[in-house]
Amino acid sequence: MSTQAMTVSLEDLKNGNVSFSTLEEAFGPESLGIIIVKDIPEAFVQLRHRLLSYSSYLGNLPEFRLKKIENPAAKYLTGWSLGKETLKNGQVDTLKGSYYANCAFYVDPSLSCAIPTAEFSPENFPEYLSPNLWPGDTTIPGFKETLEDLCRIIIDAAVLVARACDRYAEREIPEYKKGYLEHVVKTSTTTKARLLHYFPTELVAEGGDGKEEDEDDWCATHLDHGCLTGLTSAMFINETKQVPALPDSTSSPAPVTPPKSKFPATASPSKPAKHSSASPKENSKPCPTSSKA
Repeated sequence: MSTQAMTVSLEDLKNGNVSFSTLEEAFGPESLGIIIVKDIPEAFVQLRHRLLSYSSYLGNLPEFRLKKIENPAAKYLTGWSLGKETLKNGQVDTLKGSYYANCAFYVDPSLSCAIPTAEFSPENFPEYLSPNLWPGDTTIPGFKETLEDLCRIIIDAAVLVARACDRYAEREIPEYKKGYLEHVVKTSTTTKARLLHYFPTELVAEGGDGKEEDEDDWCATHLDHGCLTGLTSAMFINETKQVPALPDSTSSPAPVTPPKSKFPATASPSKPAKHSSASPKENSKPCPTSSKA
């Protein structure tokens, strides 16, 4: 197996200059399944920094505020989720909090979730057909706009990666439908974004039973479905030196909270993701057994 993630430029993706050998090393059977896209729009840097700072604020909101953006009916896959995921040893995961959002806005800015049909209904697929629950601007100013703008950049890059994969598949797979993967990524209204905040393990351990930490206690087995997952790198925040503070809710409209400073990798990382990091994941179609775990 190749132990090195492949790197390509956004410009090469746009111009169709990514070689098939590069794609094989990135996504082939002996690969890590990762491709790094460089030279992305400058706005990405500030949006990532701001949103991951917001993740720290979000994870430290009072419980009564977080309850307002929980959605049990959507299997906690829209809005806030903490302590709902079970790890391989049966323990409930309280080390990370997740904020989920449907990315139908990428296809149509007026949409907050996918459009229901007779077979694709809120009763069958509430996780994709539940409108997003946003923290209000008096709680975290600019949260919604920042998340949406960052997701658009990530999905834009995913569309180009999918286009490159299509070129390869059209050559290698008989009767492959031209442009299939790009079409799925570009037009899907069931793309799911996940913003993660990992809480400091030292704080959790204080109330623990002293048992040796399990190396696999960060993530459960992924049983979901999808085409591509777009990830950002993590950001580490030392919350003992910069305590997460809420923006002033008395002003109207509230100013956008300035990005928090980065600290050495000694504290709690926040990172958006679709499954343990990043942001959107493009889903080809809903699946009754889909689980964000």
